[in-house]
Amino acid sequence: IARMSKKCSAAVIGSRLRRAVRRAGCSQILRASYVSDARKLMGTIGVLNLTSTASAQAAGKIAGRAQFIAQLPSAKGLTSKLGNGTGIEEAVDKGHYLILVWGELTSLRAPRKAAQRVALEGFLSDMISKTANLGLTSRMVNGMASPAP
Repeated sequence: IARMSKKCSAAVIGSRLRRAVRRAGCSQILRASYVSDARKLMGTIGVLNLTSTASAQAAGKIAGRAQFIAQLPSAKGLTSKLGNGTGIEEAVDKGHYLILVWGELTSLRAPRKAAQRVALEGFLSDMISKTANLGLTSRMVNGMASPAP
């Protein structure tokens, strides 16, 4: 599932992050949710278009355990339960864009073992590098979005 909106603060969790996103002049947010190939991990990635690199960095520092991207569940399938479990989050700034990711186990259990946490961290990294990073790099270098695959 994917969704674009101009209501950035409605697509993040946590009052401090909402405030930071509003102050940063967020003009649009694109969120998408994915399931891992093994169908054991799922997550949401959000890319926020902010006014400056400094505002993206500042908002990214606020992200954390209680300040993260709002999960985007689908109508059916594994990602329909997205947000019902306990997961991990990460924030990365890239120019004036802020990338927020959330990942959890499809079992909806909290990651208890180190291997589960490592797998989730790898999944979050893959979501960033294989989606947002590709389009944003092209946009920042060429001034336009990358062509559709």
